[in-house]
Amino acid sequence: MTASQAPDRPDRHEVGTRSPRRPRIQVSGRVAAAYGLAVAGTAAIVLAAPAIRERVDPVATGFGFLVLVVACVGLGGLGPGIVASVLGFAVFNFFFLPPYETFAIGKSHDVIVLFVFLGLSVLISVLVARADARARAAEARAEELRRQQDLSRMLVEPQPGPRPYEGVMRVVVATFGFLDGALYVQEGPDRGLVEQATVGTEPGGVPPSGGEGVERLPLNVGRRNLGLLVMRGVREPLSASERRILEAFGNQLALLLERDRALRAAIAAATTAEG
Repeated sequence: MTASQAPDRPDRHEVGTRSPRRPRIQVSGRVAAAYGLAVAGTAAIVLAAPAIRERVDPVATGFGFLVLVVACVGLGGLGPGIVASVLGFAVFNFFFLPPYETFAIGKSHDVIVLFVFLGLSVLISVLVARADARARAAEARAEELRRQQDLSRMLVEPQPGPRPYEGVMRVVVATFGFLDGALYVQEGPDRGLVEQATVGTEPGGVPPSGGEGVERLPLNVGRRNLGLLVMRGVREPLSASERRILEAFGNQLALLLERDRALRAAIAAATTAEG
């Protein structure tokens, strides 16, 4: 083991440099595709206008625009839906309400149809976007709970080998996308933090003092510090969900350290009594 001195109660997170993360790229791609669909879909309806506007009722054409709005909202959210609504409003007026190819409106009831279409399309955009956001939040929460349960299960199940904390550290480092990490445990005021387990590098390779690309998580029970979890790697700062998962895991790991310390103390006391 490598002994390293550090403050009795570390309470600071140091986060590493940023790098692109694939989920955000995917979300940006969906939004861009939704804006493209709003423009391309509207253009396709415009190209079809001369062939269908004399044979199709304007109300039916308006429902076609609403289908496009729903598709854009479902793919990219509220922004693309609003763009599709505004484009549909303008195109519906210009190409499908007589007199054609002018923004003038010949019949009073067409004014009602036009603005009812605009109101419905915006309302649908808002409602679908809210429902989609709630569904995504529920999925994210379910994934967060699943990851918390997986990490909690790892703590309560016996880990094979003479150094079980190394298995725990290996899984945690991989789960959060770090390169290496170390677990430090408090060994009293004289020795301070002592390196208990290290993964991804040689012992002593991840100092408790932190630095660039380092995430430090104090392991506390109440107001008493029992150790420090240090992970290092080049990645974005932890998201709010990742931080909640890691902090919940840290609380459970601190309780495990406290349990192991109490067991060692009980064994030592029993050995002394027998001697």
